[in-house]
Amino acid sequence: MKGWVAIVTGSGRGIGRAIALRLGREGLRVVVNAKKGYEEVVETAELIRSRGGEAIPILADVSTREGCRQLVEEAVKNYGRLDVLVNNAGLGLYAPFTEQSDSMIEKVLSVSLKSVIYCSQEAARVMESGSIINIASIAGIEPLYGLSIYSAAKAGVIALTRALAVELAPRIRVNAIAPGVVRTKMGDSLLKVLGLSEDEYIERYTLLKRFVEPEDIAEATVFILKTPSLTGQVIVLDSGMGLVSSMMRGSGSKSS
Repeated sequence: MKGWVAIVTGSGRGIGRAIALRLGREGLRVVVNAKKGYEEVVETAELIRSRGGEAIPILADVSTREGCRQLVEEAVKNYGRLDVLVNNAGLGLYAPFTEQSDSMIEKVLSVSLKSVIYCSQEAARVMESGSIINIASIAGIEPLYGLSIYSAAKAGVIALTRALAVELAPRIRVNAIAPGVVRTKMGDSLLKVLGLSEDEYIERYTLLKRFVEPEDIAEATVFILKTPSLTGQVIVLDSGMGLVSSMMRGSGSKSS
């Protein structure tokens, strides 16, 4: 994969940063992206460079068509090609379904679903061949209380993954990764809202008694890229959370 060019959306921190760093180790030239927080994307790019890789930081709002187009154009302008798109940018806003406002709904759908549509379209138009990897969520497979709109968005990402695998084959492979609760700022925020400590969560709601780490998602990303026969699939990385049937279901789950 050395010399390939990859875009990783939402890679200033968390899962996106871990993926960007891992791809840099594999010799890919990485376009690091965030909507804001220039210091974070610069830091990610500098970390890749400090380890002998190539990277550039690009601020762009991928919840918009213009932002996705800008990001793809910058990748091609700087590196002359595009081989990999990792749609990692996402946003979940916690609230009971009847309390989700129009602005909350639009924001979650734009960041978590529309960004995948827009960036995949723009990338597919310039990629000669390669891979699109969508970071979905266990929430798109198993219901999580208070995350109905996020769940709908991530279920849409999973459905889109399979549809694009059909439409873009054989030129472009399309796969998804569906993490459970990951040890990131977003994961920590969810546990706080649910009133769960880290120890309570892993003991009660995982089979493996461990968090999913951002590096786990990064390793799965590399696995997908190195497996040329894999397309249209969703790899679940949740430490067994989805198999714990009581996980966050029902209005009483926050205190149960």
